[in-house]
Amino acid sequence: MHRSPDNQNTALSELSLGSTIAARQLKYALCLASILGLLITLFQAYHDYNWLNDVYTHANQRTIASNVPVATKSLVNEDRELADVMARGMLNQRSIARVMLTDAQSGVFYDKERPSGQLPTSLWGDMLFGGLQTVVIPVRDPDLRPATTVGEMVVELNPQVYVSSFISRFIWSFMSTMVLAILMAVAFAAMSYYVFSRPLVQLGGYLVNADPTDYERPMEMPPHHRYDDEIQLLGSVSVGLFGMIRGQIGQLRRARDELQDANVNLEARVKQRTEELNEAMQKLEVLASTDPLTGLPNRRAYLGRMEEAISVWRRRDTPMSVILLDIDRFKSFNDIHGHQAGDAVLVDLAKTMRSTVRDIDLPARMGGEEFAVLLPGEELEGAMKLAERLRAEFEKSPVNFGGNHLSYTSSFGVAGLPSAQGRAGLDAKVSRTFDALTSHENSDIAALIYSMADSALYKAKEAGRNRCALTEFDLLFEHINA
Repeated sequence: MHRSPDNQNTALSELSLGSTIAARQLKYALCLASILGLLITLFQAYHDYNWLNDVYTHANQRTIASNVPVATKSLVNEDRELADVMARGMLNQRSIARVMLTDAQSGVFYDKERPSGQLPTSLWGDMLFGGLQTVVIPVRDPDLRPATTVGEMVVELNPQVYVSSFISRFIWSFMSTMVLAILMAVAFAAMSYYVFSRPLVQLGGYLVNADPTDYERPMEMPPHHRYDDEIQLLGSVSVGLFGMIRGQIGQLRRARDELQDANVNLEARVKQRTEELNEAMQKLEVLASTDPLTGLPNRRAYLGRMEEAISVWRRRDTPMSVILLDIDRFKSFNDIHGHQAGDAVLVDLAKTMRSTVRDIDLPARMGGEEFAVLLPGEELEGAMKLAERLRAEFEKSPVNFGGNHLSYTSSFGVAGLPSAQGRAGLDAKVSRTFDALTSHENSDIAALIYSMADSALYKAKEAGRNRCALTEFDLLFEHINA
């Protein structure tokens, strides 16, 4: 059994609508489930941390308290074997890193610690469990009156074992909670789609594919819905509305056909001439505004867009920035490798620029090896970051030509018109000068900004090339005060 083309189109439309609704339901369900899963994980992590912290504290306290009598006996009797047995037993507690007994008379009586690196330290240990700690307990001889301190028991604590346990529990808790949350989200989205959305999808497919203008075909009925509810009512109303539309369109179509028959030849000739003229004008416009070698906009197109960005800056306080760049020692490069190699470098540079800048930015070739980028809506800081990214891309991307890898670098100058927010970080005198600049003509401002970027480019070359330089505002002061 074969489907007709109309039925196939209907099925495709319903599939598209259903996919969109199902994807949206699944997306929001996943988002909500992920948030709930994360909250549950954080709550569990908080509970685990408090539990482990209590275990860590009490275990150390019990271990130390239970060994104080042994330490006293070891110091009083000067029994190093007993001290060694005590220390080994205490070191079975993984959070104890070192046990030392000191005698009040002779200094260190016994000292034992774990091998170096057995218990590493970490920033999490400092943040969660207080980091490395040293506990000093005075040891008193109970047989002397009054009780006399005969030495000290020094215990060094390292919580790294508990940190590792906490992180492991957190990871497993996070993974299991998120898997459960995702499964619940998928189940909820599927149930929601089949119970609530699918009937709407089917009716939507009918509405999308129904053609009330085709009055020669019988009107199709909406898909069957088992419940007598709002969806069924909407389908019935749609059929009646389509019938009214079909009758009106039939009358309008007949009137239109009579009028079109009288003017078909004239309209065809006018349309043909108009299309030819538009195509010719578009080709001329492209030729007049595009650099033939690189395919980038040329100086004329760039300056036109730049004046538009300046107008937006004056009206809406939207920042704009300009990056001016040229290839370092390009004349020497052409002399050594030839002009065809130079052209290959220019083409590769233009390709790199197009792939690096934003869609709203305008890269252009200003002439020779000089290029520029217009950044509407971008502050000077962002322009400097883009310039540095371009510089790095040029430096690490040699051009393959004639079996050789041709490396090149570029120098960059950055200038622009910051917004009021961007000017807040500048000198007050500079900010006032920008305010005064709003009263000048767009062409004057464009020439000034271009000159400032060119001056910054010159400064970058003087500083050693292959670098980016931000404009200094001396030219701005000179222009305003002129």
